[in-house]
Amino acid sequence: MLEIRSLIHGDWEAVRTIYEEGIATGDATFETEAPGWESWDANHLDGCRLVAEREGR
Repeated sequence: MLEIRSLIHGDWEAVRTIYEEGIATGDATFETEAPGWESWDANHLDGCRLVAEREGR
């Protein structure tokens, strides 16, 4: 079953990996490297942070 929930700080490493994959394509962002948690956290609205998990991953 797919679970959608709010992102928490503990999700950051997995999210950062996905973010870096988007940077590598050149299509997802103008960023050249993934920011640290503090920077990313300060620049993204809480209500727009969702994580989709299947079987805890």
